[in-house]
Amino acid sequence: MRFAVRLTRIIALACLAGSLSACGSGNQQPVASASTGSISFSAQSPDAPTPAAQTFTASVSPGTVSVAVLHGGSAIAGATYVLSGNTVQVTVDPASPGTLGAGNFSGTVSVTGYSCGNPSCSQLVSGNSALVNVSYGIPPIVRYVSPYIGVATGSPAAASGTVIIRGRGFDAFPVQNVTFNGTPAPSFSVVSDTEIQASYAGLAAGGPYTVTIVAPGSPGAVFSEAALQVVPVPNYAATTLQYPAGVTGMNQLLYDAGRQALLLAVSTTSGTPEVLRYAYSTGSWQQSSVPVAGLADISLSTQGNELLALSQQALSELDPAALTLLSSYTPNPAPAPGLPANAYFKNLVVANDGNAVVTTGIAGSTVTPVYLFSARSPAFTQPSTAPSLDNATPGASADGSLVTLAEGDPSLASNPPAAYEYTAASESFSATTTLINQNQIAPVLDRSAVHVVLNGTSVYNNAFNYLGSLPGTTLAVALSPDSNCAYTYDSSGQILTFNLNAGASGGSFVSLGGTPVSSPGTAGLVKMVISPDGGTLFLAGSSQIVVAAAPLNLCN
Repeated sequence: MRFAVRLTRIIALACLAGSLSACGSGNQQPVASASTGSISFSAQSPDAPTPAAQTFTASVSPGTVSVAVLHGGSAIAGATYVLSGNTVQVTVDPASPGTLGAGNFSGTVSVTGYSCGNPSCSQLVSGNSALVNVSYGIPPIVRYVSPYIGVATGSPAAASGTVIIRGRGFDAFPVQNVTFNGTPAPSFSVVSDTEIQASYAGLAAGGPYTVTIVAPGSPGAVFSEAALQVVPVPNYAATTLQYPAGVTGMNQLLYDAGRQALLLAVSTTSGTPEVLRYAYSTGSWQQSSVPVAGLADISLSTQGNELLALSQQALSELDPAALTLLSSYTPNPAPAPGLPANAYFKNLVVANDGNAVVTTGIAGSTVTPVYLFSARSPAFTQPSTAPSLDNATPGASADGSLVTLAEGDPSLASNPPAAYEYTAASESFSATTTLINQNQIAPVLDRSAVHVVLNGTSVYNNAFNYLGSLPGTTLAVALSPDSNCAYTYDSSGQILTFNLNAGASGGSFVSLGGTPVSSPGTAGLVKMVISPDGGTLFLAGSSQIVVAAAPLNLCN
C-alpha cells in the first residue's frame, strides 16, 4: 500500500509538470494485451544450469500512464520490464533447478495498465490485466549407483546383486521401474526422494550398464550419470609385488576392480609422497606412479571415475588410470577451507551420495573439524551435523551407505571418546554409543555395512551392538563382501578366518584356520583389502604387496 500511494504521487507530479500528455483526461480504462498466453521452461535435471530468461511484449492502450508487472508461482524467480510508448517488454527469469528440484511447476505474470482517474491524476484507474501462464518441467536425475561394480559368476557367467541408487526427484513422479541398459530390475523400492534400492540379475561381464528409472509422468527423459560395471571373477596368481626404489612407507591401499589395478599412497626418500599404481594385464602387474606433495590419503570416487588424492592442504582429482589431473574440475587441486592453526587434512573415504568424508588432524589430543567434499562441485562443506573430532580415521562400506569414524589419542586411554558415523541416506553425522580409543587400524566395514570392525579387533553390527573380538595379534582386517567372514593378517604371518555368524565363544571369535603368506612388512601400517567377488586378498606393508587367495566356503 505504501508503494501504491507513492506511485500515485509521482504520477500526479508528472501530470502537473505536463510531461504526460494523457493526464487529465480521466475515466478511460486502459487495455492491455500480451503477445503470448504462455511461456514454457525446461531443464534437463535438478543439477542442470538455470535456463535462459524469456521475454514477451504487452501492448497497452493510449492514455496509459503507468503499468504494473506482477508475478507469482514457484516457477518464476523474477520479472522485470521496460515501458516504451505503448509497448511493455517483460523479461521472465525462471527459478534455479537446484532450488526447485524435480517436478512440474507453474507461475503467472500479469501486466496491468493504469490511467489517470481525474484531471489532476491524483487517482489511478486500472484496466484489464494481460495474463501469461508460465510452466516449468524438471525431470528427476540418477547420479550414482553403489557399489558400481558387479561380479559375473556361474556358467554362463552373469552378475546379480543389490545396489543403492542415489539421485533426486524419485518422489516427484511415480517410479514404474529401474533399468540396467534397459533390462528391468527384478525388484526395487523407492526409499526417499534421493534413494532407491534395487536388485539386478543376468548381466553379463562388461558394461557400463546405464542405471536409470522409468517415470512416465516425468516432463522429459530422466538423465542418468550412474553406470554399473560387471567384471569377471579375477584369476590372480598368488604373488608378491615389489615397491620401486625409494619407497619408505605405505599409508593406503585400494583395489580398483573395474580396471584390475592396485592403488597405493606411499612415502618416499625424496620427501614427496607418491600414488603408486599396479595394473594387471595378461598375467603381470605393471607399475606407474605420480608424485603428490603432502599426500595423506587416497580414495576412489562414488562411481570410480576419479581418484581423490588428499594432501595435507588440498585435494586433487586424478584420472585413476593415467594418474593425471582431471581438467574437467576447477579448481584442481581444490584448496583446503580455513583450517584451524596447525591442522591438516588427514584421511578420507567416499559415501554413496557423492560426498567424501574428510577428517583433519593436529599434533596432540585436540579436536579439529570434519568436512564433506563433493566431487561434483568441487567444494568442501561443513554441514551443521559435522563434528570436530580428535585426529579421526574413517572407514566406509562398499555400498557407501555408512561411514564410521574412530577417534582418539593414547592419552585418552582412561576416558575413550565416542565413535561417530555418517549416514549417506540422511547426509548427516551422529555419535554412536560406542566408546573406543582408536589405534592405527582404521575402521573396516563389509559391503552392506552389516558388520563394523574397530581397532582391528572389536566387532559390532551396524547398530553398534558389540558382537565379540578378534585376536589382539591382528595387524590388518578385511571382511568378505557377503559379511559372513572376517579375515585377519596376524602377527604370526598367517591369514586367519573367522565366521562372524557363528557367534563369539566367551566373547572371542574362534579361528577356522590359518593360511601362511609372505610378509608385506610390518614396520608401520599393514593394509588388507578384498576383491568384490571375495576370492582375492591384497596386503600391503612397509616392504611389498602380497596377492593371496582368500580361504573360501569356510563361513557359509
